[in-house]
Amino acid sequence: MGSLDGKIAIITGAGSGIGKATAQQFAEEGADLVLVGRRVAPLEATAAEVSALGRRAVVHSADLEDGDAAAGVTEVAIANFGRVDILVNNAGHSSKVRSILHVGPEEWDSVFKVNVEGVYRLTQTAARDMVARGSGTVITVSSMAALTPGLLGG
Repeated sequence: MGSLDGKIAIITGAGSGIGKATAQQFAEEGADLVLVGRRVAPLEATAAEVSALGRRAVVHSADLEDGDAAAGVTEVAIANFGRVDILVNNAGHSSKVRSILHVGPEEWDSVFKVNVEGVYRLTQTAARDMVARGSGTVITVSSMAALTPGLLGG
């Protein structure tokens, strides 16, 4: 028996890095998952690993820069599993330009849409389901660059 037996979790950025590792750990602990990211192939690879652990995984491609796409992720979870118990906001990106003096408006908007608006829109829809049921957890992953910004970290 795992600590997440019977739980339903959405994990963004689940195709690689922290998101993939989180998906594996959640599956080991008994959760079924909605794996979200832009690229389908890495999500399918993560889903195969989750399935090998005996858990269900739904792959959903979404660009979280699109607020409506972000908000729609909760509908995918509810359609497939009936609820959302845990949301892990892991997907994010930073500017390729490391100096605020040179970041253009389009790149700034892209970073803001993924890291702030996407998180807000998805959290809002998932939280509605959680509040209606009286239970749920939201985890938002950040970068160390949030604490110590610089040229290498963003």
